[in-house]
Amino acid sequence: MIKLFAIDMDGTLLNSKNRINESSIEAIRKLNESGVKTVLCSGRVVTSLKVNNDILQTDNPMIANNGAVIKVNSKKVLSTHPLEDKHLKEIIDFCENHKFVYHFYDEDTFYSNSLDFDRLEHLKRDTDYGLNYQCNINISEDPYKTLKQKDHNATKILIGCLAKHPYGEEKSVKIIENEFKDRLYITSSGWGSVEIMEPAVNKWNGILELADFLGIKVSEVAAIGDSFNDLPMISKSHLGFAMGNANDKVKKIASYKVSDNNSTGISEAANIILEYNKENPNV
Repeated sequence: MIKLFAIDMDGTLLNSKNRINESSIEAIRKLNESGVKTVLCSGRVVTSLKVNNDILQTDNPMIANNGAVIKVNSKKVLSTHPLEDKHLKEIIDFCENHKFVYHFYDEDTFYSNSLDFDRLEHLKRDTDYGLNYQCNINISEDPYKTLKQKDHNATKILIGCLAKHPYGEEKSVKIIENEFKDRLYITSSGWGSVEIMEPAVNKWNGILELADFLGIKVSEVAAIGDSFNDLPMISKSHLGFAMGNANDKVKKIASYKVSDNNSTGISEAANIILEYNKENPNV
């Protein structure tokens, strides 16, 4: 029986307009009513996940920053796994030496030394009072200094705009991986950027930690996603779903392939889980 369903956000729960389809809202409601705990599991910050939990009218657990922040609900933090300061500073120095565009996050704030309008667009949200952002935005000459003045730690750093870099995307990724892959976890939620966390931080390890706290077995976990940072949780969950818009690596390792994020992918996965639970009530 599936008791926990981990759901990626970008390219999965969110459609191409960064909104949740009505069919997905209804499917998640049915899952929660049946006893399946739906868990938003994303590279985004906690505040962004909470915005979407509110839309779903749930206060369910959240796994943010690719597993670096795990919350039992909107108020209770289970654990955080931030980047060590020495690693963050090393990556920043590396980016500045190679003129890579970068930004990093703590639990609720975006830090950068430059304005990346594509990324800011990604963080926007519509409200009854107009347009604002799903997390705080802090642009400064020395974002690391700003972070430390607040006595905060970064949970992940993203190196972006790689396709526009003079090296080109492929060479840029190789340079970054050659420098850090032996000691840090490098992944991506899409083309054109890479995300770096501490070596044990990924979505699947976040799920394991949360499941252990909730008393849920690995055999009772399902997950759905579309991109590289979803590979660990989709490959290791009992039921792994690939969205129709997923990359080929995700599709290859998934148990099921469903429709894309502009269609009924979430609803299809939910129906498969509900049917599985009917057939396997005590497994």
